[in-house]
Amino acid sequence: MMKAAFIGGGSLRLLPIFRGIFHTIPEVFRGGEIRLIDRERERAEAVARMTAACPEYQDVKCKITVTADLDEGLDGIDVLYLTMAAVREPSDTHSCILGKEYDYIASDQLSVEGAFLSLRLGGFILTLARKLEKSSPHALMLIFPNPVAVYSCMVNRFTKIRALGICAGFSNHRWDLTRMCFGRDEYDPGWNVVAAGVNHLSFILRGEYRGEDIYGSLFPRTLTDPWEPMYIPGPRDIPTLIRITLRGFYDMYRKYGTMIFSSEYDGVAHILPECTEIVRKRSAYDARNFDPEKLRKESLEGIEKRFADFIRLAGDPKQVDWDLPEFAGLPTGRSVTDISIPILEALAGMKKMRIVASRPNYGVIAGLPENAACEYTMDIFKDTITPVENQYIPSPFNGLIASLAEFQTLNAEALAARDPKLFAAALDAYPCHRFTKERKEFFRKMFDVYTDVDPVWRQALDYLM
Repeated sequence: MMKAAFIGGGSLRLLPIFRGIFHTIPEVFRGGEIRLIDRERERAEAVARMTAACPEYQDVKCKITVTADLDEGLDGIDVLYLTMAAVREPSDTHSCILGKEYDYIASDQLSVEGAFLSLRLGGFILTLARKLEKSSPHALMLIFPNPVAVYSCMVNRFTKIRALGICAGFSNHRWDLTRMCFGRDEYDPGWNVVAAGVNHLSFILRGEYRGEDIYGSLFPRTLTDPWEPMYIPGPRDIPTLIRITLRGFYDMYRKYGTMIFSSEYDGVAHILPECTEIVRKRSAYDARNFDPEKLRKESLEGIEKRFADFIRLAGDPKQVDWDLPEFAGLPTGRSVTDISIPILEALAGMKKMRIVASRPNYGVIAGLPENAACEYTMDIFKDTITPVENQYIPSPFNGLIASLAEFQTLNAEALAARDPKLFAAALDAYPCHRFTKERKEFFRKMFDVYTDVDPVWRQALDYLM
């Protein structure tokens, strides 16, 4: 009988997740409630109608409510799931162009761009946590928008609310390892690993696959020369990027005896720069063709069209073929791989579940500060979160991870204090191109891109080294 609220309740990614939850763990929401909170009420109402029409819902029949009122939506809930995003055009493409020009990684998470994106949502997420302290103090906040590690660190340290930064990396590694070891392009839930580091750049410390020890037996048996990454179908440059990443994973294992947890390119690119080169080849990142106003208009029109199409589809959901992953170009299929499923199963007391998520270190990862923004492995059951013992950063990556953790920790502290001096310290802590004369010019241009954020943050330029 769980009550869960979803900020960004009109998000198109929610329907597949709800279908996966209802299919996998229907008991969680029987007699419970899903609250969809969104300023764009019509979008959230469309998600509600489609959810109530999907075949899996018929076995659950939970209450689904829609509201634009935060106080109403947050009252008396068990879980708050955040799924809104800060990325928008033309600032995203402009950031990528600047990243290419100054040789910086551009992404929404483990990068300077990620830090600037946090200035858009950080204050709002802190406000949500403050409201939860009064209305639902025992609720668990699940944070999906990036940079998740920054937000989860901020909420846990500066409010009384427990928060987890959750990431697709939890399911990605079950694709990556299956591709590497067995040559199958599929998700396999049989992997059970312990990983630690920072979000998008954690390392597998140990684990098993269906009872077989991965470092003691499985990897030595399957990752041997000659080895080549399998062919992976898919759109644009994504298959090439995955293949390059998996090749890097293999080379790292052969050289250092360790494996990266997940293939998010912005984390991996700190070790495998060729991943960034593939991403930068996208034509949209070409400064010669960059028209900010045209891009902004096209992006908004595309977003509005998708939501309008979804709202129309919700007006007659009987036409949907629920067996397809998409219908009419919209995400209507069932997702059973989202990390929210094991978390909700554990919170409902059905089973102890092991996940990898972002939280302050709290002494879990050896050698990193107590309050550092980290990602590590933990067991969840009901209202208890128990970190797995003996977590660390493998050599020779400890210094890099410590610097990235410091960068995101200072970012979280800056958001909590609304302090541009701390934000400058965060930017100085970012370990790429530290203390070069071009750095400050790059940061200044980034502020010129993010003109929509609170002007107080631009004062950080006065404090940069």
